[in-house]
Amino acid sequence: MKTHSIILAFALILSSCYTYKTFDVEEYAAELSKSNETQTAATQNKRLNRSEIEAMRQRGSSNQNVSKEQSNNVNTTTSTIDPASIKISDIIKPDQLYKVDFEGKQYTIEAKQWKADTLYAVLKGTEKELKFHQKDISDLKIRKFSKGRSDALTVAAYALGGVGVFLLLK
Repeated sequence: MKTHSIILAFALILSSCYTYKTFDVEEYAAELSKSNETQTAATQNKRLNRSEIEAMRQRGSSNQNVSKEQSNNVNTTTSTIDPASIKISDIIKPDQLYKVDFEGKQYTIEAKQWKADTLYAVLKGTEKELKFHQKDISDLKIRKFSKGRSDALTVAAYALGGVGVFLLLK
């Protein structure tokens, strides 16, 4: 019984909350357009210089309402990003982990740097450096934090702790 609980405890401690999610171009383009939309709205609000602010104060509140409506109309226009224009070199960032299909084999790599169209990466767990050409990478999986897995591990750890306290007090 003790060996099983020790093995279970180590399995829970050593298991990771990270998963590899297949990269989706449309989802990435939607995230970029959403972030660009919020950035443009913030910069448009900051663009008012002092002379415009003073002029608005002199005109009065009725003109301010009109200008607010105009700025709201400008903010509602959305800019879409074409998924075909997204390059793999824009997706893979240095010092992050990825799973890459290259010539029929799957590698778990840590990206180091891009030189022109070539990605220099290190295999996870080794010091072996590999070179991947941008066009030869067929499938890409990005390492993401999994909230669901994290919650499940937390509940299991609390349950294991509770059982341990119960057995110690018994």
